[in-house]
Amino acid sequence: MSTSLSPVSAVIPTYNGRRLLAKHLPAVFACLSNGDELVIVEDAGPDDTVPWTTKQFRLRAARAPIAGVNVSRGNYTSGRKKIAVTLVVNQQNQRFGETSNRGVKVAKHPLIFLINSDVAPRKTALKYLVPYFKDQTVFAVGLLENEHGKKSGKNKLWFERGMFIHAKADNFKAGPTAWVSGGSGLYSQEKWLEIGGFDRLFYPAYWEDIDLSFQARKRGWQVLFEPKAVVDHNHETTNITVFGQRKMEQMSWRNASKFVWKNGDFWQKLAHLLWKPYWWIIRS
Repeated sequence: MSTSLSPVSAVIPTYNGRRLLAKHLPAVFACLSNGDELVIVEDAGPDDTVPWTTKQFRLRAARAPIAGVNVSRGNYTSGRKKIAVTLVVNQQNQRFGETSNRGVKVAKHPLIFLINSDVAPRKTALKYLVPYFKDQTVFAVGLLENEHGKKSGKNKLWFERGMFIHAKADNFKAGPTAWVSGGSGLYSQEKWLEIGGFDRLFYPAYWEDIDLSFQARKRGWQVLFEPKAVVDHNHETTNITVFGQRKMEQMSWRNASKFVWKNGDFWQKLAHLLWKPYWWIIRS
């Protein structure tokens, strides 16, 4: 459950995700507190997510605060707990980055709990995250992701042989991290909007969350990791089913190059050009 320090809007981008929502929403609601909000952003998928969600929460059509979406609103109640539920439906498919951006824009509360539809947060997750935002320099705090006993969520990023390389951190202690995953993290809405959210440069997928945290750190904001805040992430939804393995690898490499051109200094960009044949051979 979250705390009364600041209300939270949980934002879940989804595509064909009705089955996953039915499975994991109980954990999301258990994590949220009275007065919090759930924003589900459906990315124009062909399944029955919209009618299912509408029926579950007795949603009614509402004015759309941004272009390109349809919005409906309702509530989830359990005992004394009441959580506003907002369904945002993209009129055209936008993929993860822009779908997340739209959810953040529509959200009513200053803290954004961005989570994938296949993520189940532990009940106390937000309890450990929300207090960090008493410090006005904090942009985001990431969670410990548990996948059948395998840990992730804290990351490192460095420049080598003309490319930025990323990997899991060497430890999972609380403290700074290179980036907060777009699949599970608590963000400052104000700072997210100031940056502009996930950059469409990285459409359709990969490196957008690394870039977002990179922009935050360039502004002097803190990007942190808290291991006591835990989510179970079983990767039941994946880009493989949409794009295929080969296409995913191509997108990742292309966006890694875009990241250098956007964020590298002169010497890093020069190194990127000089090492390009090496990476071409490695990939072949």
